[in-house]
Amino acid sequence: MIKVNIAGLVNNLIVDHDVILDAIKVLYRVINRDDIDIDDLEELLRFFEAFVDGYHHVKEERILFPALNLALFPFEGSPVYVMVSEHGIARYLIRISEELLARFKGGDGNARNALMDYLRLLADHLDQHIKKENDVLFPSSLALDETRSSRSVEDIEKGANHSYWVSRVNELKNKYGVK
Repeated sequence: MIKVNIAGLVNNLIVDHDVILDAIKVLYRVINRDDIDIDDLEELLRFFEAFVDGYHHVKEERILFPALNLALFPFEGSPVYVMVSEHGIARYLIRISEELLARFKGGDGNARNALMDYLRLLADHLDQHIKKENDVLFPSSLALDETRSSRSVEDIEKGANHSYWVSRVNELKNKYGVK
């Protein structure tokens, strides 16, 4: 088992949140334009699937959340229960958005409006979720100094292409004039 410093983990997750919040700002810019760049939408959906769900959520669900459940409060009815449920909602919103994007690209004119609606839901959901974690869950996590885990943050980050995604989000921020 690997020792994981909770404050270090929380700081790492907050840095991820900053990147995710930047991507959300870009997404709002993209979907509020008349001339939607499909390639940018695809790239943002890949970001949400790979970076948010495939990487960020893994650090929370494999390291932080078990530590909280085992040391601070049981799972059922806990803040972790809410966060895990919200991860599932985000996952679904990503999946349905991918499906609607494929339909839109395939010529289904009705898919465009539904896609924009689901992308707004995704952006709003992730924004609210991050606020809950940053303002409530993470500060309460600091009651723990460390935890033991079968996986380290570094192990999870190995295959995540973290620097690629940060770079892509920054490129999209520049393209769409997001500060």
